[in-house]
Amino acid sequence: MPNTARLSEIYFAKRDVLLRYLTRLCGDEASAEDVLQDLYLRLMRGGIDGEIQEPLAFLFRMANNLWLNRRRALNSREAREDAWHGLNPQVEADADATPDAEAVLGARQELRAVLKDIDALPPKTRDIFRLHKLEGLSQTEVARRLDISISSVEKHLSGALKHLLALNRSRKLH
Repeated sequence: MPNTARLSEIYFAKRDVLLRYLTRLCGDEASAEDVLQDLYLRLMRGGIDGEIQEPLAFLFRMANNLWLNRRRALNSREAREDAWHGLNPQVEADADATPDAEAVLGARQELRAVLKDIDALPPKTRDIFRLHKLEGLSQTEVARRLDISISSVEKHLSGALKHLLALNRSRKLH
């Protein structure tokens, strides 16, 4: 069995254990689910070569590394912002946070395009995407509300994100 299929199978079988582990690391379930979603997307991307003798330990290591990467990115961003504000203390006080009319128009057009893309998703995928990404329900809450499994929610979200990212990339190329 290829690594991706084997790891995916174990991922779904041990998803609750991974979520509890990540919730302890992250401090909240929503962040843990985001890391778990990243783990799932990483698995679906494939390219994991070599023999994996302990697949569950491998998944825990991947989850831990993804969490560490998020922490490092957050720490780096905070350090950059602190350094920037330290060098330019007047910028924050002088900055006008109001976007210009062109930026507002561009953002509205982009928002309309994204909402149109979301409306074009298959109905069940669209509903799951809206509940999770727009209304802020956790994947667990979405699964309960729609009476489906969490893995089904993840598969729909993954499909929706891949589809929307592809549309966004093609829109930027034109």
